[in-house]
Amino acid sequence: MKNQSIRIACLQLEAMPYQKHSENKEKILRLIKQASESKAKLIVLPECVYPCYFLAPHIIDSHTELSSLTTQFLAEIKIYAKKYQVFIAIGLPEYNKEKNALYNSAYLIDDNGEIIGITRKSFLWHFDNIWFQSASQYPVFDTKIGKIGIFICADGRVPEIVRCLALQGAEILLDLTNLVTNGLEKESWSNPQIDYMLPTRALENKVWIVAANKVGIEEKSIQYCGKSSFFSPEGETVTMASTDREEILIEDINPAQSHNKEIASLVNIFEDRHPELYSTLTSPTLELPIINNQDKVTNNVEQSPFASIIQTEDTADIYVYSQKLEYFFQTLQKQEVNIFCFSENNTITNNQNTLVLNLLKDLTKNKLALCSIVLNEAEGTNKYKTIFLIQSGEIIGKYRKTHLELPEKNKINPGKDDFPVYNTNFGTIGMMLDYEGYFPEIARILTLKGAQIIIWPCQFSRDEQLKICQTRSAENKIFIVCPNSIDGNFNGHSLISNPNGQIIAGCLENLEMASMSKISINLARDKMIVPFTNAILNRQPVSYQLLTS
Repeated sequence: MKNQSIRIACLQLEAMPYQKHSENKEKILRLIKQASESKAKLIVLPECVYPCYFLAPHIIDSHTELSSLTTQFLAEIKIYAKKYQVFIAIGLPEYNKEKNALYNSAYLIDDNGEIIGITRKSFLWHFDNIWFQSASQYPVFDTKIGKIGIFICADGRVPEIVRCLALQGAEILLDLTNLVTNGLEKESWSNPQIDYMLPTRALENKVWIVAANKVGIEEKSIQYCGKSSFFSPEGETVTMASTDREEILIEDINPAQSHNKEIASLVNIFEDRHPELYSTLTSPTLELPIINNQDKVTNNVEQSPFASIIQTEDTADIYVYSQKLEYFFQTLQKQEVNIFCFSENNTITNNQNTLVLNLLKDLTKNKLALCSIVLNEAEGTNKYKTIFLIQSGEIIGKYRKTHLELPEKNKINPGKDDFPVYNTNFGTIGMMLDYEGYFPEIARILTLKGAQIIIWPCQFSRDEQLKICQTRSAENKIFIVCPNSIDGNFNGHSLISNPNGQIIAGCLENLEMASMSKISINLARDKMIVPFTNAILNRQPVSYQLLTS
């Protein structure tokens, strides 16, 4: 059956409190039976689907009581898997008596009713931290229906975890989740993970992702957004459930589609990685530059700059191009813009670089201003694609593109800059170029090196940058300033996203224009997502060794 289409059933269930665990159990078993009638080979259920998710001590007296319930229920699930000849992935609390530890776990049971694997949640969310222990292993299970990896809810916010699963050959990733939300109307409930993080995870790893979530309200305070989904290796949402109803989603998928790691025939998302440059990902967090930026809240004007994204049409005429640069600089400066990020112009030659750089030096001289510009650069016989930072009349930094696309590999050299981060008048800035934004390692490394803003000039035609920008901002709690080109096949829609993943500035499609927004550097210093959950400090670097091998 391997590498053939398989039918997967994703169960979206209504949350129920602990007091109704018996009723909850009967419902789950009934829906498993119903899903099996669709000829599904794999049934996926949410995180902590039984007895409940909110396991506060005042609700459940002891781990022994909880263990007794889950052990009995798991035995029934195994019987159902064998009876209906179906694989089942189910989220349950797991009590380890030897360690006296409670884990938020996912069990994978085969069609013989045998447990073939357990995954424990690593990146604990909010009150998870009060009663669960975190884990640091990311197994992939080789089954007759495909190679299956599992992550649990907030684990999906950590690119390293999903990357480790994908690098081990996972063809199907299962996200057993309890995505929380809020809002005045159920119909509008959602969650960043379902909106843009999980599609990005699927795309950046070119792998199927199936997310099973709950609906309803638990303990009159924990709201679940539903929207259980199937995401294709192209990052597309194949099907999505409602925000407020129990449903069974059925989809036929081919695990072999996860074997193709190429994107637009330009990059291979695995083969074009540079693990030798990723050691920062596995370094102890407390030894990294990012620690120096924590909790240093200031009120300086420089810490709240106005940043702009500027998309210009290409021109080989250096005089015309210089006029464009000067026009936008002068116009935006009158609007109090401090950071000017220009889109790429592929027609400017190496010989014209000096003219462009000198112009930007003159424009920014004696001004509280910083510009970024992408130019072709020559050094001896080597040629690079380089982004320059010009501040107050001086070049203060540059980054040479490291991860090259296929057409570039015979034309330019990869940079060896090791992802520098520069101190500027407006916070710390890192840079990446084009499809490098697809590689989660790069933005993460820049963040760990202290970047509060990442400037990401790119050339995309299908709005690939939108969800990726939001994801990179939210997973790292930083600003992304992304000017996208508008010539040829590139469609603009330049944007700025903030540390909450929100788009705070944007340009129209295929129009030469600029847009701007205030950048509050203090927001990028705060890495807390919710109480007890820190985007950086709750990482487990020692467990990400696979990323550097």
